[in-house]
Amino acid sequence: MEDEKLRYLDRFLYYNKKCGLKDYIERIKSWEDRARKCYNKQIELASDEFVQMMLLDGIFMIRLFLLYRISKWRPSDDPIFGKPWMINDVRHDMFLLENQMPFFAIQELFEMAYGSHQKHTPGLLELACGFMQPAMKMEELPEGVMESEVKHLLDAIRLLHLPSVRKVPHESHEDFKFIPSATELVAAGVKLRRGKSQCLLDIKFKNGVLEIPCLSLYHSTESYFRNMIAFEQCYYRDDSYLIDYMAFMDQLVNTPTDAKLLIDKEILENWLGNEDAAARLINTFCNETYLWTRSAYFYDLRHEIVAHCRRRYNKWKAMFKRNYCSSPCAVISIIAAVVLLALTVVQAVCSVLSLI
Repeated sequence: MEDEKLRYLDRFLYYNKKCGLKDYIERIKSWEDRARKCYNKQIELASDEFVQMMLLDGIFMIRLFLLYRISKWRPSDDPIFGKPWMINDVRHDMFLLENQMPFFAIQELFEMAYGSHQKHTPGLLELACGFMQPAMKMEELPEGVMESEVKHLLDAIRLLHLPSVRKVPHESHEDFKFIPSATELVAAGVKLRRGKSQCLLDIKFKNGVLEIPCLSLYHSTESYFRNMIAFEQCYYRDDSYLIDYMAFMDQLVNTPTDAKLLIDKEILENWLGNEDAAARLINTFCNETYLWTRSAYFYDLRHEIVAHCRRRYNKWKAMFKRNYCSSPCAVISIIAAVVLLALTVVQAVCSVLSLI
């Protein structure tokens, strides 16, 4: 890819006459110390090598995002867009936690080339999210995510998954509740329904109905979420939203039967081939991951679901529907039995009254 980065830089400079190579190098050197401090360990590169790395990687990402957005700009001989599998490999590499580049650095280079208030070119964050959209399955950029608060590309993806209203860490010292699996919830009278929200964390439970937004499962999904989970595990102890989400889904799916139930309800969109693969994938998300219970986003939701399932009335109601109302014939039989019982009671009452 180093040769491709050089070619991307060459074409970038050719089409953007506003600044020259020397201008970009001087700008990078002006914030070199700030960029080095963004990494969790010392970068063992000389100044010129570090500046070259920032320049090649930053310009490569900017041009890649633009070519993805504006197809008519793509050269016919471009090796990345000319091979269908290549773009997916590049996108996968950009998800990796160890491959992140400070977002402010890319933003600085982008503004040098296109200005901070360009009219005809989308913002950098919009371009980046457009490039990542096939993996995120998010139709539009949510409001409230500002470029200034983004640390790097993986952080931007995490921010896009967060709810618009974020809860403060939970202060209760009650025991953490593990929710029943999907099949156990249905047996306890809970109705599962696909939620309409694009935000995966927008899970709702009201009047015995659990609404869960659709989660698409691809072969790349594990790497996608594991990198975000690793990022939260390192830097977001007090608001580990995605860790709690994946823990919630992990508890919901214990067996292939649970996975099939969620697939039938269109809560899971399974591209893995079968229910076994879907169940295994969901159960691997939180391996070697610690859940901070006080900061659990679904803390209250878990307690509500468990309390609902423990009420005997809900269990009896669900059992009655399952055993006696599972088909039209069963319903007709129940109605006939009730009518026959009512007629028998009426006949008995009439007989008693006639004797009086």
